[in-house]
Amino acid sequence: MKLLSLLAFCFPFFLSAQFVAPSASPAAETKVEAGYTNISITYHRPNVRGRVIFGELLPWSEVWRAGANENTILTTDGPITIGETEIPEGSYSVYLIPEKEGNWTWVINSDTENWGARGYDQRRDLVRLPAKPRKLTERIESLEYRWMNVSPQSLDLTLEWEWQRVTLPITLPTEAQVADRAARYLNPAENANEYYAIARYYLDNGMSLPKAKAWMDRWAAKEKEQFGRTRYQAIIEYKLGNAEKGKRLMERSLELAREAGNDHYVRMNEQSLKDWSRELTEMSADSLLARAIRYHDPENQWGRKSHLLQLAESRPDNSVRHTRLTLYPHTADFDMQQTRGRDKVQMRYLGGTYAFSLNGNMDVSEEKREKLRMTEDRTRSMRDYYTYLFGLPMKLRDQGTILQPEVHKVWYDGKRMLELEVHYAPETGKDVWFFYFDPANYSLGGYAFYHEKDGPGTGEYILLEGETIIDKMKLPAERHWYYTKNKLYLGTDEILN
Repeated sequence: MKLLSLLAFCFPFFLSAQFVAPSASPAAETKVEAGYTNISITYHRPNVRGRVIFGELLPWSEVWRAGANENTILTTDGPITIGETEIPEGSYSVYLIPEKEGNWTWVINSDTENWGARGYDQRRDLVRLPAKPRKLTERIESLEYRWMNVSPQSLDLTLEWEWQRVTLPITLPTEAQVADRAARYLNPAENANEYYAIARYYLDNGMSLPKAKAWMDRWAAKEKEQFGRTRYQAIIEYKLGNAEKGKRLMERSLELAREAGNDHYVRMNEQSLKDWSRELTEMSADSLLARAIRYHDPENQWGRKSHLLQLAESRPDNSVRHTRLTLYPHTADFDMQQTRGRDKVQMRYLGGTYAFSLNGNMDVSEEKREKLRMTEDRTRSMRDYYTYLFGLPMKLRDQGTILQPEVHKVWYDGKRMLELEVHYAPETGKDVWFFYFDPANYSLGGYAFYHEKDGPGTGEYILLEGETIIDKMKLPAERHWYYTKNKLYLGTDEILN
């Protein structure tokens, strides 16, 4: 007995220790700096563990803690905007309301002391924002938050679990903060390189080019030429439409890079000068189009008969939409059967009559039709969209198409191409289009467009890959879409015939 007492005295931790199992939903935190703002999300990570999560473990249409255990907490050290609501610096609880169909709902709430959704009070909501869930191609075992698409002006908080991904977009007041700091610290700057830093900010983030030029001019007035900085001075001038000045500056940057032995900038500058070169050819626009159509549609099949196309339309979230089209260029009729998740939608415009069905049933509620955009106007819009894209270059003969007379030899996607600029009559369209043809066989290699009222940085460009034969026509097999402004990938359309 005395021995036991002595052991207890000498080793009390043996008697007081307790077994603690590993947490089933371990704590996690992920932080990010965007612009001048630091943001974090703290949460607990449950596992799937063979269960059906959404719709069973987590009922549809009920508030969920968007994690496990205590509240999921969003913390920001500066103001942010979610939806249309500005959220001040602080910490907030995050909830989600999953739905069987349609959008889910993000909820940002001011109460951060709850255990999950217990005690949740809707009256303390700051924001409720709808978000479209995306189906993942592989199951995510442990719930995870990630910061994605981070830029100085915005970022996305993305949750992935089981088969679902849902994203909360956040915008930041960085542009106003930059302007405020510039007013305070750059009139004048202590170091002229600060002028360069703000000029690059405006350039790199697709913001005001005149402001970028103004700041870059202040840098150039104070500092010696330098191959890297002179390169971006050249880019600003070129993008503003000062092509000759931009080329002179780029040539100077190339010369400086060669003197410095910087092969990386030598290669970039040489490529930029190639991309900016525009050599006027003697070929007319009509002649180029005739040769291109002769290549793609040698037997004039496009306007004579109907054409069946089967497409796989993939998007960056890994979703794939399968579409079966019947195009009737000679009658303006149209038939589209499209798989959207579990729904098979058919919309037709035949003989001037609109018809539709959902999963083979023509009795579709007004609410469902509106949700799936099954309307006559939408059908005509889809007809015009698909007929135009898959009828190129033949569609460039349509009434209302205005070919610009000059053809230039340019660099496009790293290749020497013939560029045809196309405008449209006001009643036809207001976008400005550029089509690029292989100078060897006149095949269509890509195209780009921008919105006339907004300028060249606002459109999209399309790269074409491969060919497939449809009714004796040579059509591009794949179309890869990108935003012009930031080269963001938008998706790929592939012909499966």
